[in-house]
Amino acid sequence: MCLHKIALFTLLVLPACAASAQTNAPAKSAKRKPVAAKSSAIVVEPGSEKWGDVPAAALVGTPSVEMGGTLRLAVLQGDPTKAGGTYTVRLSCTDGLKIAPHWHPTAENVTVVKGSVAIGMGSKWDDAALKEIGTGGFASAPAQMRHFAQCKGDTILQVHGIGPFLVNFVSTDDSGAPQKSN
Repeated sequence: MCLHKIALFTLLVLPACAASAQTNAPAKSAKRKPVAAKSSAIVVEPGSEKWGDVPAAALVGTPSVEMGGTLRLAVLQGDPTKAGGTYTVRLSCTDGLKIAPHWHPTAENVTVVKGSVAIGMGSKWDDAALKEIGTGGFASAPAQMRHFAQCKGDTILQVHGIGPFLVNFVSTDDSGAPQKSN
């Protein structure tokens, strides 16, 4: 009989005490510091991006290949110029636009939102090295990896990573060693 009472106590009283302990507000302390507000959610509806030119400060060096098209940028989240902070940007490029061989100081993650892009690895432009990635496709390049790209059709790429987002164009005499960015 005593065992039944212990079991009944355990089933009825302890859960109520635990629930009460979880829902009671903590006691206020005069020494408490205010907690910073968490960042709010970000929602970007398709077509609501604010497009602009790629900032000159994000482009380091001289491209070895003519672009041959228009490249625009929209910042969706974060500050791509800030070191250590997360960012998400979209790049819009016209059909045939070439992004000359370059590298980034941090990893680059790219999702094809619209159109397709052909990506090649290396310090020199090589049509034979291009691999096409269609809408919905994803590519990632580690920090300092030399690569180049060409847009196929009007294309939108979403790029995210840890800042800063810099495009360091490969010089014609690049041996593959990392270059210093400004």
